[in-house]
Amino acid sequence: MRSAEGGFGKVHVIRFEPGEDVLTGIQSYCEEHRVCNGVVVSGIGSLDGCTFFDPMEIPGKPGCYGYVEPLFRGTPIELVGLSGIICHETDGKIVPHIHASFADKDGNEYGGHLKEGNLVLVTVEVVIAEIEGISMKRELDQLKGVPVLSPGERIC
Repeated sequence: MRSAEGGFGKVHVIRFEPGEDVLTGIQSYCEEHRVCNGVVVSGIGSLDGCTFFDPMEIPGKPGCYGYVEPLFRGTPIELVGLSGIICHETDGKIVPHIHASFADKDGNEYGGHLKEGNLVLVTVEVVIAEIEGISMKRELDQLKGVPVLSPGERIC
């Protein structure tokens, strides 16, 4: 287990307009406002379809799983919730790691790792809180073959 202690700092409230991409919008906002250590507190709205990843078994790959084939559900989609972290790589590049829950017009629910291509239908509202005193760095875990959070003292 790895851990670090800190607290909440500035809170950012973002409202996305129809046609905007949620993940790339969050990425751009965090880069512009230099949010490199944070948490997605809330995210709700509606989407023109949804695209996400769920883990798939990949024999021979370290960790034996990964995200390969995106899943897609057509419009309209309710964005029931976003959760995730705003972190950075060793070189300082900001990397949102966000998961989402969706519901279609029939009430069927879906969820997984948010990816590009989720366009706002009416509105999407996101709240991000900065974390102070913690470095939310993602590093490649050699055993799992994927980047993982390596919390430590804040350096960003």
